Amino acid sequence: MPLSAVKPGMVGEALTVFQGSKPEPFKVRVVSVLRNFLPKQDVILIRAEDPRVEHSGIVAGMSGSPVYIDGKLVGAVAYAWSFAKEPLGGVTPIETMLAERARPRRSGKEVLAEGWPAPNIAPAGKGSRFVDSGGDIPHASLSPRSAASEGPAALARGLGLPPTAPTLATGEPRLLRASVPLSVSGFTARTVAELSESFAPTGLVPLQAGGGRKLGPPAAGRVAPGSAIGVELVRGDMSTVATGTVTYVDGRSVLAFGHPLFGIGEVYLPMVDAEIHAFMPSLAQSFKMSSPLNEVGTLVQDRQSCIIGDLDARSTMLPIDVRVSGPGVEPRRFHAEVARNRRLTPMLTSLVVSNAIADAEPDVTDMVVTVTSKVGVKGHAPLELRDQIFSPEGVSGRALAMSRGLRAMGELLFNPFEPVVLDRIDVDVRVEYRRDVAEIIGVSLPGQEVHAGDTVPLRVTLRPYAGPEYVETVPVVIPRTVAGEVIKIEVASGAQVRPDVPQAESLRVYIDNMRKYYGASTIVATLQTPDAGASLRGQLIQGLPASAMDTLRPSKQTKRADSYAIADRTVFPTKQLVSGKQELQVLVKSDVLGK
Repeated sequence: MPLSAVKPGMVGEALTVFQGSKPEPFKVRVVSVLRNFLPKQDVILIRAEDPRVEHSGIVAGMSGSPVYIDGKLVGAVAYAWSFAKEPLGGVTPIETMLAERARPRRSGKEVLAEGWPAPNIAPAGKGSRFVDSGGDIPHASLSPRSAASEGPAALARGLGLPPTAPTLATGEPRLLRASVPLSVSGFTARTVAELSESFAPTGLVPLQAGGGRKLGPPAAGRVAPGSAIGVELVRGDMSTVATGTVTYVDGRSVLAFGHPLFGIGEVYLPMVDAEIHAFMPSLAQSFKMSSPLNEVGTLVQDRQSCIIGDLDARSTMLPIDVRVSGPGVEPRRFHAEVARNRRLTPMLTSLVVSNAIADAEPDVTDMVVTVTSKVGVKGHAPLELRDQIFSPEGVSGRALAMSRGLRAMGELLFNPFEPVVLDRIDVDVRVEYRRDVAEIIGVSLPGQEVHAGDTVPLRVTLRPYAGPEYVETVPVVIPRTVAGEVIKIEVASGAQVRPDVPQAESLRVYIDNMRKYYGASTIVATLQTPDAGASLRGQLIQGLPASAMDTLRPSKQTKRADSYAIADRTVFPTKQLVSGKQELQVLVKSDVLGK
């Protein structure tokens, strides 16, 4: 039915699942039509006149419930109020939803076959490059912060959303899109709280009120108007599914929700049908309790008026295996798969790993966590990275997000050279209950004079927890080239120092740069020299005369060698994790020969 034919007072019925998988009708009455409620989009205001809905109002999970008048489809239930005394809701007109089907896809079926993180890539082909609207992409040597490490703010920026989304639970006196329940299972209460914080900008409401689906041979699912449908973000030993309702099915295409999931446009995520366990009325937030059943297709469009699924398509997910070992217990193993999307994958992986640790080693106390990550990259050797993290309160997702392995995922997915396919992630975690960390609190030299060419014993004072201070002696060679100069010697934990790496000009060099780092159980002494080196074609070149540097940087070319200041570094292994940084300035005298 066209919107122009909808009049106040008309009576119709909506379909939704109250329990099980069979849609049931409930009576609705048109109150009015809100013109231009959203840009170029009207909304039909309705009142539910069914005892099951009068007490609960429009509930989370009802988004997409089709509304019929005189047997003709009018639209999808999509908006509601919180704490409303009457069960009023907003309906997205079906003609607005159908118009989204005309939007062409930018990516082909090769995206689904190869597992690319579409739609953030150019079409496949020779010379294809990443297309990113999120600003400049730093080089690998600068270690760009991932969405996982920055939390909700970075996710909001990446998805083009405000820092926090208004939801029905806030009780704001305005018509808001009905919340989509994010049914989670296999997660600890602590991880669910982190999940709620992470998804705050999206308006998704994590509910630990359902179960996961049992993975097995493919089975036929149910996709019909009014049936429950979900978008799967995590599956396996842990499950996360955003659940709503089917509005319209046309052949192998399905329209649902009546509003966006994230609102990020073309995207490829698995869709599943779902079983509704119960319809839960609540003063704060009524919702449907659900569990996913079978994979039925792929979400391909996430638009303002609806989500669109392709029932013939199947999208791959990224497999993650986590092994957690602690003192005196057998290692525990977890397997999960997460959605392939460069803005969601690092955050979801971080939550999976932190949940595995919280379940296997839940103690909230001092611990040293050694995380060995193996990131499989199609067409390249696996990227193996090791971190040692001290945490006084157990391990949170945010702490793990700072680990090299999880940061590397974001850097690879956002690399400026070419699309990458992550094959799998293997994470080995070893937990030790000890506060084995020392802070660098001082640095000194034993004598008054330092001569060029000498090897000087640098005395580094460390203060451990609940123990006496002690000194480590780090031998540092003073280069002859700094004679007569005042130099700065910086002493820091290896975790805070980045090695010199060449400017990446290809994905191979970009990945190789990630393999170079210093461990947290090392002291790194850095001495800045006046010498300059060059980064050219993925290589660092040192010891060049000034004339050679001028040749490598011709003024008539834009592509030329990049210069960098050469730093002499001494790496000294320690028996504890090290934190902190200190620096010292010294005057270097000529050597005994006057050179």
